Amino acid sequence: MRLIQRPTPSPLHYLYAALGSLATVTAIVLLFTGDVERAAAAFTSVDINYLARVFLVVAVISLSGVLSYRSGIWNIGQEGQAVVGALAAVASRNALEAVALAALFSTLWILAPAVLRATAEVNEAVTTFLLSLVAIYTARYFIDGPLRDPAKKGFVVTVEAPYLDLLAAAVMYALLLAGIVALYKTRAGLTLRLLASGEEVVRYAGKSPRVYIAATLLLSGAVAGVGGAVEIMTREAGRYMTLQQVSTGFGLFGVSAAWLGGLHPLGAAAASLYIAWLYQVATNLKVMGLPALVANALVGSAMAWGLAGYVMYKYRVVWR
Repeated sequence: MRLIQRPTPSPLHYLYAALGSLATVTAIVLLFTGDVERAAAAFTSVDINYLARVFLVVAVISLSGVLSYRSGIWNIGQEGQAVVGALAAVASRNALEAVALAALFSTLWILAPAVLRATAEVNEAVTTFLLSLVAIYTARYFIDGPLRDPAKKGFVVTVEAPYLDLLAAAVMYALLLAGIVALYKTRAGLTLRLLASGEEVVRYAGKSPRVYIAATLLLSGAVAGVGGAVEIMTREAGRYMTLQQVSTGFGLFGVSAAWLGGLHPLGAAAASLYIAWLYQVATNLKVMGLPALVANALVGSAMAWGLAGYVMYKYRVVWR
C-alpha cells in the first residue's frame, strides 16, 4: 500500500473526516452510556454561554495552527504558548493590557525555536513541544511565587486575571479572523503559503525563506498566547491558576480544529464550533459520572479525524 498525491484535491474529504468523527463520537458515547436516552441527553444538553466561551477559546488558538501548518511549519507548542498567555493575563491590571502582554510574552516564548529553525534548521516541532513542558514548570514557579495570592491563605493560587466578557472576546476573535483572511490576500500572505511548497519556491520568488519561517512561528505563537489569555479571562469565576490546573488542554483542541477545518480560517471556525460542542458533550458525560478519560477520547478522536482528512485531501491510497 502507498500514498499517491492527488492532482486535484477536493475539500469534500474534510467533510468526510467530519462525518467520520461524528460517527466515532456517537459510537463512543453509546458504548459507555449503554443507553440511547442518556446518550441523547449528553448530545442535546447545551449551555449556550459555556459553548460560546469554549468556542471562542478554541477558535482563537485554531488560528495559530492555521498560520503555522498552512505554511508547512510545525508549531505544536500551542499548549505551552497558551499557558504563557494565561500567566501574562494573570499578571495584568486590565483586559487590554492582558491581551497585549499575552501576545508579547508568547511571542518571546517562541522566539528561540523560530531563530533556531530559521538559522540552523533545528526541527521546530521538537523545540516547540519541549518548550510546552518548560512552560508548565515555569507557570508553577510563578503560581507558588511572584503571582501567588497572599489573601488566600492555605491555598496555592495566583491572583485573579481581569474579566473579559464574551462579546468583547467575540469582537477580538472576529478582528483576528478578518486580519488573517486579509493577510492571505496580500503578497506576504501568498509567500507564507508558498512556504508550504518548499523553501526553494520562496527563494525562487525572490524572498528570504528564513524571514518568513521566523515570522510564521512568531505570529503563530502570539495568537496561541492570546487564546490562553482569553481562556482564563472569560471564566465566570475562578480566573486564577493553581498548581494542579496549569495546562487546560485548549492548545491541543485548537490544533485539532485547525486540521479538521482544512487549515482554512473559516473552516477552522466551523471546526472550533464542532469541538466546542464535543467539549460540552464531554462535560455532560462527566456530570453523568463517566470518567474524564472518556471525555478526552472524544476530542482526541476529532484530532485523529482532522489529520485523516488532511491525508485524504492530499493523497489517495494505492493498494499495490
